Amino acid sequence: MDASRAEGATPAMAQWFRAKADYPDALIFFRMGDFYELFFDDAEAAAAALDIALTARGTHQGEPVRMCGVPVSQRDLYLGRLIRRGFRVAVAEQLETPEAAKARGGKTPIERAVTRLITPGTITEEALLEAGSSNILLALAADGDRLGAAWLDVSTAMFETAIIPTGALAALLGRLDPAEIIASGVSTLGAYADRRAEAETPPPEAARRYLVRVFNVTSLDAFGAFTDAEASAAAAALRYVERSQAGALPRLAHPVRTADHGLLAMDAATRASLDLLRARDGSEAGSLFGAIKRTVSPAGARMLAGWVASPLDAIDALRARQAGWQSLIAAPDALRSVRAGLRGAPDLARALARLSLAARNAGRLAPRDLGQVRDALASAATVRRALTPLMGSDSVQPLAADIAALDPSAALAALLQSALVETPPSRLGEGSSIRPGFDDELDAERRLRDETRQVIAGLQTELASRYGVASLKVRHHNQLGYVLEAPSSAIDALRDFPELILRQGLASAARFSHPELSDLDRRIAEAHDRAAAREALVLDHLLRQVVRHEDRIGACAEALARLDALQSAASLAEIGRWCAPCLTEGTDFVIDAGRHPVVEAALPPGQSYIANDADLSSERRLMLLTGPNMAGKSTFLRQNALMIVLAQAGLPVPADAARIGLVDRLFSRVGAADDLAAGRSTFMVEMIETAAILHQAGPRSFVIIDEIGRGTGTRDGLAIAQAVLEALHGMIRSRAIFATHFHDLVQLDAALPRLRPCTMRVKEWRGEVVFLHEVIEGAAERSWGVHVAKLAGVPENIVRRADSLLRAAERTQSPAASLPLFAGMEDAPALADPAEAPEWRAALAGIDPDRLSPREALDLIYAWRRKFLGDAEPDAVEGG
Repeated sequence: MDASRAEGATPAMAQWFRAKADYPDALIFFRMGDFYELFFDDAEAAAAALDIALTARGTHQGEPVRMCGVPVSQRDLYLGRLIRRGFRVAVAEQLETPEAAKARGGKTPIERAVTRLITPGTITEEALLEAGSSNILLALAADGDRLGAAWLDVSTAMFETAIIPTGALAALLGRLDPAEIIASGVSTLGAYADRRAEAETPPPEAARRYLVRVFNVTSLDAFGAFTDAEASAAAAALRYVERSQAGALPRLAHPVRTADHGLLAMDAATRASLDLLRARDGSEAGSLFGAIKRTVSPAGARMLAGWVASPLDAIDALRARQAGWQSLIAAPDALRSVRAGLRGAPDLARALARLSLAARNAGRLAPRDLGQVRDALASAATVRRALTPLMGSDSVQPLAADIAALDPSAALAALLQSALVETPPSRLGEGSSIRPGFDDELDAERRLRDETRQVIAGLQTELASRYGVASLKVRHHNQLGYVLEAPSSAIDALRDFPELILRQGLASAARFSHPELSDLDRRIAEAHDRAAAREALVLDHLLRQVVRHEDRIGACAEALARLDALQSAASLAEIGRWCAPCLTEGTDFVIDAGRHPVVEAALPPGQSYIANDADLSSERRLMLLTGPNMAGKSTFLRQNALMIVLAQAGLPVPADAARIGLVDRLFSRVGAADDLAAGRSTFMVEMIETAAILHQAGPRSFVIIDEIGRGTGTRDGLAIAQAVLEALHGMIRSRAIFATHFHDLVQLDAALPRLRPCTMRVKEWRGEVVFLHEVIEGAAERSWGVHVAKLAGVPENIVRRADSLLRAAERTQSPAASLPLFAGMEDAPALADPAEAPEWRAALAGIDPDRLSPREALDLIYAWRRKFLGDAEPDAVEGG
């Protein structure tokens, strides 16, 4: 902001101009009494976003000062609306009372300063966070053709990093769905461009020094071998958070390199195709997560969502996760108790994050957060009691670590239980937070504040007894304050006590001052402030006790979230027809009676889902699926991809039985969509997604492809579809389901031995076509497109005309009109990896066919089949 804009401003407005200069890209919420007020352009933007009145107050440099305001009591409501619209808000609070400002003398304004910069990625306020979703800030640092990435969730203390190829950014964004992105030096963020935040990324050496200081270690290597780009990204994220919290940092876990842990790779197109966490309309309903969620706490929902969004490629971790929920199924009583104990449990991780900020003088202490810690620890104790019997003598019980973490400090739990009222207020001063009887001094101040009459009566009785005057009274006088009033007959006797000073004589009585009454007068006047100050002191003591145990409480929060996610999986599996898949490190994929979890969940009561088997074993790893539209091809494709996601999230799968070899990359190219903003037609998008599969998929990948080539001419489309099919079979050798409307491709099963043609079963009944939604081996006889047009409501005369044209075409079609499916297959390059050709040429050149024994020739054939067709090693011959 131009410094000249502040010339001539009133003292209060000069404070506003300073705040705006420090935070030019944020709206300034400027505290003035009972309102937060916004001025000039900020006021116009906020008034439009919040649909509130835009007014003017006075003038500045000859023009009206545009302004709008919101009540302090409704701060979070309006802040939430602004943050959801993408604004950043700097909150300038009053740092002193009007009385304190007056005491400083002169005409100085109340001191104000920005105490909090609220941005989409740095929210800690309970009212602004979405309970069941993570709130991630992502920072990126460019390093040639790679990116250093660091992401954190201030509300839960999570902090992770990775080094990724630039081309993998879209997949990372799809997995994390960050609320805000610091991307200095990164030119494009695609659909996430509106979440970009402007912030500097420090150079590597400065970044490392900063991180070492923040985490109080001698070297960043204490946490792992971070690249320079990762260090720069991590420092950028932390500095951004530090600025948002007025120079303080909340409790954060040390950075963890996710490169050290195997994840199932999915690109952005695959995530969008499978609707993992959100459906196309942005809602949870209709997504995989929505169909399987049985969690009973917000933290558990976030944990489960993280598992679904980031499936693993690490068999030991997956088996441990499976063992966790299977142990709960084996103990149904414990499962019910765990579910009851977790239901309604407060969000411990987020309460702890806010308390850690309050302890670092960066946030207002909310007594309710202390109450949430107390109640969460009580829930943890309930869950621990329910699970302890499972331990028995089993030293490797899969839940042992979580059970141990549920008891961070029995003494702290008891302290909070005895100190806090049942429902602490959300802000200091809005009501009592500390139970009567916990602190004697606080109780005394409260009695003085709330029970003045009783206190005076008690003191009157005591003084009457002390001085032997039964009729002695305590009175209040406007000028004298509290005094003792005694009858005339007692005046002479009372004069003998030096602490009593005669202040006023009456016709039949006299009034004396007394040090205890003077002190009482003062204390009553100050009782409210003293009670508030004492309660704040007690709350601060409780806060310090919580912070002393914050690491153990954080571990408890994570255990509670994990146990909720595990009980959700157990609850899903116990309803029947969900199983624990047998996971292997091979290339197995055998599903018995599999079902689509989202479609099944949406079925009306009484209607059952038609289950289908899927077998992509090594010798039949490529399924060619034909059949009409509306018969269920796309559902079957996605169903099997979702089996992979669920299995590698460590969760049960909707099948009678499943054997799945871990997948390193999952690809889904299903559905048609254009990208007109980027100048891409539907067919171009289809080809870009197909190219990504062909470049990145390998033998451990799993691919589902629907209708390759439909966006162009028939002959072009069929040629592309066949070439892709051959590449999947011979070069890539992944497990794949390839759905197509090019029925001629089924003839390739003779030339591609790992290809298995299947079709969707259709039945004609009394002139109507019935889609049975069953997958069977074989090929479709026809496409039934005209019938689908009829189902869609195309006018009857158009349907009849289309049917007659189709029949005429079928009668006159020449066999030569189709593509030469097998032409050139003997030397088709798709069947061999070109990069390996020199190696095989050298190997063949070194062979003398005339000198080969039959056994050596057979071994060569086996080797070639393993190379080109992906055969397993031949079984050893057993002796008889």
